[in-house]
Order: sequence, then C-alpha cells, then structure tokens
Amino acid sequence: MMHQPFSRQKIANEQDVVSLRKKVYQAFLICYDDNSFSVKIATMLSSLLKKIITDHQHIFLDTDVFVVGDYVKNARIRIFDPFYAISKDIPDLYLHQTSLSVKDDALELIIDRNFPLTRLEDALVTFNERSRDELLTELQSKNKDLQESYESLKRAKDNNARMESELAVGKNIQMSMLPTDFPSNEFIDLHAKLLPAREVGGDFYDFQIIEENCLYFVVGDVSGKGVPAALLMAMTKSLLRSVAITEHSTHLIITHVNNEIARENKNNMFVTIFLGLLNMKTGELTYTNAGHNPTYILSEDADPIKLSDRHGPVVGALEGFEYSESTIQLSSGQMVFAYTDGVTEAQNIHRELYSDLRLEKLIDSIKNKPIESLVNTVIEDVGLHEKESEQADDITVLCAKYTKRSNPDFSVSFPAVFEEKEQLTPQINSFFEDHKYPASFAQKVQIVLDELVSNIINYATKQEKSTDIQLYIYLLENKNGIKIQIIDNGIPFNPLEKEAPDITLSVEDRPIGGLGIHIVKSLASNIDYARTDSQNKITLLLKI
Repeated sequence: MMHQPFSRQKIANEQDVVSLRKKVYQAFLICYDDNSFSVKIATMLSSLLKKIITDHQHIFLDTDVFVVGDYVKNARIRIFDPFYAISKDIPDLYLHQTSLSVKDDALELIIDRNFPLTRLEDALVTFNERSRDELLTELQSKNKDLQESYESLKRAKDNNARMESELAVGKNIQMSMLPTDFPSNEFIDLHAKLLPAREVGGDFYDFQIIEENCLYFVVGDVSGKGVPAALLMAMTKSLLRSVAITEHSTHLIITHVNNEIARENKNNMFVTIFLGLLNMKTGELTYTNAGHNPTYILSEDADPIKLSDRHGPVVGALEGFEYSESTIQLSSGQMVFAYTDGVTEAQNIHRELYSDLRLEKLIDSIKNKPIESLVNTVIEDVGLHEKESEQADDITVLCAKYTKRSNPDFSVSFPAVFEEKEQLTPQINSFFEDHKYPASFAQKVQIVLDELVSNIINYATKQEKSTDIQLYIYLLENKNGIKIQIIDNGIPFNPLEKEAPDITLSVEDRPIGGLGIHIVKSLASNIDYARTDSQNKITLLLKI
C-alpha cells in the first residue's frame, strides 16, 4: 500500500479553472469509465475553485492516489494557498463516494472509489497534457520575445548590419519550423521543399499524421517580408497544427485560426492557405483554399486537374468569417500538388513571369517521376527561368501521393525452422522473374529476407511453443519497388535495436552480431518494427 503523487496544478484565474475542468473530466473518465460520475466530479470541483479563486491571488492543487495491490483505492485532491488559509466555509456535497474537509488550512477532496492501476498512466498523461490555449499562451510568449529582439535590431546604429541581422533572424525562424521527416508508407508518400528568398518572406508548409489514418498537410504564404512575416508565419503554422489535433474539418480549422489572427492583426497582414485532410484508408480528400493558388491533382494517365474553388478570403482579413470546404475522392496513384506564388510569379531579367501555364505543362510532363524528383524538378525549372535575376519571393512546393491499400501480391506462411526458410529462396526468385523485376533487385530482396527470417528462427528456439512466420510482398506503383511485411508469433524481439557495428575495426576486433541488420537498414528505404496482438511485425520498403 502506498500514496503515489499524481500531479500539481496552479490556478490563477477563471480560465485556468475551465482548462482544469476539461483535464479532470478526461482523466477521471479514463480512470472510472463512468461519464456521468466524471462530469459531476469535474463540475463540482470547478464550481468550488471559482468561489475560492475570488479571494486568492493563486491557489495550488496537489493530487495523489492511494494504491493497494493492482487497484487505486481512492484519489485525494488537496487545494491550498501557500500564503493564506483557505476559507473554512465548506459547501455541502451531494455526490456519492466523495467527501470534503479542512485539514492544515487546506481543503481536501476525497474520491473514495477504486479503479484498476493499469488505467493510471493514461490518465496521468491526459491530466498533464497541455491544452491548446496553454500552447497558444506559450507561443504568444515566444512571439513576444522574438518581437522584442526585432525591436532591438531596429535600434541598431548600423543600418546595413541591422538589415542583415533581421534577414538572418527571419530566415532562422522560418526554416527551423519546417518538418523534414517526410512520411513514406503503404498509403502515402510526401515530399516538400522551401527555397527562401534573400528578403525573407513568410512561406511555410507542414504535415502530420493524425489518429493513424488521417494525413494533415498545409501550404501557406504570409504577406510581407522579414521578421514580421516570419513571426506571423510561426504563429499561423502553430495554430493550424494545434487546432487540427482536435478539429477534423478543414473549414472549422481555418475559421478558428482566422478569428485568432484577425483579432490581433494590428499590422494588417494576412495569410493565404491551402489546407488538406486526407483519409489514407479511403482516399477521401477534404480541403479548404483561403485565397491561395489553385492546387492540382496529378494522375499518371490523365491531364492535371486544377482545384480552382476558393472557400473564403485570405486568413486574418475578416474576423468572424465562416469558411467552407470541398471533398474529392482520390484514386490510387494520384498526387496532390500544392505550391506558393513564388513559383508562378518568379521573374527573369526581362521581368517575364514563370506563369501558371508553364507550371501546368511542366508537372504534366514529369508526373510519372518519384515525388521527391518531381518537387526538385519544379524548383530547378523556376531557377532556370530566373537565371541571373535575384529571387524575389520564397518558393515552396509540396507533393503527396496516395496509394490505396491492396491484397499482397505474394504471401506465404511457414514454421520458423531453417529447412522451411531454404524453400523460400526459389519461390521468391520465381515471383520476381514472373513480374519481370531485375535480377539484381531480387538478389537484394533475398539478402534482406535471409537476415530477417534467420533472426526470427534463432529467437524462436528460445521458447517452448512453435513459432510461425507470415511473409507478405506488395508491388508498388510502376514497379519501382516493393513493400515487405514479416509477422511472427514468437517472443518479443526488435532486431532494429541492435547497435550498428564499427566497420572501421578489423574483423577480428569487431564484436559479433549487428552487421546483418546494418546491411538491411542500408538497403531499405524505410523500415519499422511494432509489437501488436502478441506478434512481431516488421514493415519495410525497398526501392529499385
């Protein structure tokens, strides 16, 4: 039996009470799995705190739990002010299994209801997770610091040095906020690139996987240059990302962010945005265009489709505007191509624009390229157009390719013994010959499978029950590679955790083990391990 600390929260105003109420409800719902009880506890506590905070500058809440064996017997919330005693007026409680008392100049709320100890960790994560408003407050504080740095730069005596410093600060803000861990899995392949101008603008892109099945992605362009544009870019990008976690509708995300920015838009700046939410399982794409350039849907066997619809004005211009959204169905292999006006409005030394027409012709001619090559080709072509002319605006390109999940093109199941593994080799060779893959690629696959399957068999001998291995191979679009899944029901074992060998050492001095997995990692474009449903699952992509 023991008391275990849970959390400490500081309450300084009514907004803190509202935020805490949501956390209490969510955490207690996890613990007790009782919606009505959790609502009542959260409501009762928030009402009590609103009364107390009127007489105190701030108060603290210490929460701990009493653990007995595999259960939490009760939870205690201690409400106190380190400088002044909490009022002795105790309100009546009309909630079963709760009690409120005064102890050592503090109020103690006891919830005398047990729940399984296994739920405590998830509840603790939920309780201590920062809310969107808390993230916004932190962001505003950082923006204030950046703005103060900018004001210091304005007071600099040397105008040239000040200008260079401002450009460096703005560019650092901009580039440091761009994600580079581009997703590449059986559903989606995404790549993006931003080429900043010398006079930093406010271009940005962002993406994240939400709840496993949804891809959030956005491309935006802030009006203006320098640090002010970079600051608004940072705020907009952070707001969009935080709202997207809870709102799964593009028009609601943009509407919320527009209201936040327009309310404090003293510099009359604005942002153009294209925001998309792609259901990676179904291919349904929902999007909102707020005054941005049209996005294109690219298909390998059809002309580019221009998404010309606009769903509202630029963000930050009109508080209270309700944006709309559109939904389309993507087919397997289709790509979403988004960009900023730094592409189409790039000028050469004769002041001729790159133009929408040139972009459309280019992307139509290179739509069969891998997406990273496609993105780089567009940016390189814009550079060729500008030639000796200085780049006047940021250039941003994002491309996401959707692939519909299908049945495996090859599958086999066999016991985890070496005799069975030997029979796998001719089957794999025959499969790749039938599908006309290069012999060198089939050899690379054999090397990968030999190492991974051998590892499973070696570890299978360490347990009494027999282990079965399931192998699935999926051919990628255009036969430019494959996806491999290897599943076994053996003991938990992640081969990717093996440390890479020091290949600078001689064979005699090098520790045994690790070289095979090192080779597999070097051959694979992407490789992941997961332990689910009492099974080990390795997924990897091999590109030709």
